[in-house]
Amino acid sequence: MTLKNLFNQYFEMIEPLQSVQTVRSKKGFTCKHILPVFGDMQISEVTYPMLQKFVNNLLDNELKPKTVKNILDVIKVVFKLALRLGLVKENPCDFVELPKYDNKRYFSFSTAVQTDFIYALLTYKEPIFKDIFLFLLHGRRRNEVLSITWDMVDLEQRLYYIPAQINKARKNMSHKMTDILFNRLTTQYLYACIKQDTRYPKGYVFINPQTGSKYVCIAKAWRRFLNVNDLPYIRLHDIRHLIGTYSINVLNLPIEKVSHALGHTNIETTQKYITIKPETSKQVIDKIINSINLPDKVS
Repeated sequence: MTLKNLFNQYFEMIEPLQSVQTVRSKKGFTCKHILPVFGDMQISEVTYPMLQKFVNNLLDNELKPKTVKNILDVIKVVFKLALRLGLVKENPCDFVELPKYDNKRYFSFSTAVQTDFIYALLTYKEPIFKDIFLFLLHGRRRNEVLSITWDMVDLEQRLYYIPAQINKARKNMSHKMTDILFNRLTTQYLYACIKQDTRYPKGYVFINPQTGSKYVCIAKAWRRFLNVNDLPYIRLHDIRHLIGTYSINVLNLPIEKVSHALGHTNIETTQKYITIKPETSKQVIDKIINSINLPDKVS
C-alpha cells in the first residue's frame, strides 16, 4: 500500500469523529507537504532517516518548529494506523528529533489595552456579530460558536453544550451561561421562533442571511470590529489568549477554573498563558530572607 492510499483510508476513518476544522487542517498539511514527498512510496519504504531529512528540510525552508511538529504528528498518527493494520513493525516517526521551541501563548498588550478589547466585545452593536463575538469571549473557539445549534442550548437551565464532534478536546462539554449571554441568546431564540413560526426552532443559532446556513468565514466582520473600536490587530483566535492572559495575570483567577472555561483537557495547556514578571524571583527570595531572624547588621 502506498502512503497516499493509507492517508485516504485514515481520513475516511476520522472524518465522522473529528471536527471539520481539524480534518481540514490535517488534509492541508498532507496535500501541501507530505504527499508530494512520500505519497507514491510504499509504506514499508519510509524510514526514520527519510523523515528526519524531511523535517530538516521543512525547518530549512523557515517553517516554524510548531508547524513542523504538527506536520510530523499527522504522519505519526497515520503510521499508528499502519501498525494496527500490521503493515509495519514500528513507527519511524518515533525516532525523529525536533528542535525545542517556546510554545508559550503571548498576549503582549498592556492591561489597559486588554480592558479595551473586553469592553468593546461586550458593547459591540453590529447585529449577529455582537453575539458571535460575545460567545467567543466566553472562551469558545470559532468553529464551536459557528456550529452551535438550538438543540445544544438549554435556556431553561441556562446551559449550553459543546459536543465532542465540534470541539478540539473530543469530549462533550457543558457550560453555564452568564447573564449577558443568556439575554442575548434569548433574543436570538425569540427571533428564530418568529422566523421559523415555531416554539422550538431548529438549525444553527447564527445563520448567514446570504446563504441561509451557518457562517463559514467571519474575517471581514472581525476586521470591521477592530476598525470601529480603534483596536490593534489580533487574530480572532487571540480572544482565547486574551481570556487566558487577563484571567490569570490580571484577575489572578485559579488556573483550574480558567482551564475549564477555555475547554482545555489539561492544566499544562492553560499554564502557557502565565506571565512570569521579572520581579517575581526577587519577591520569592525576599520572602525567604525576611522569614529568617537575622542580626540587624547583616547586609
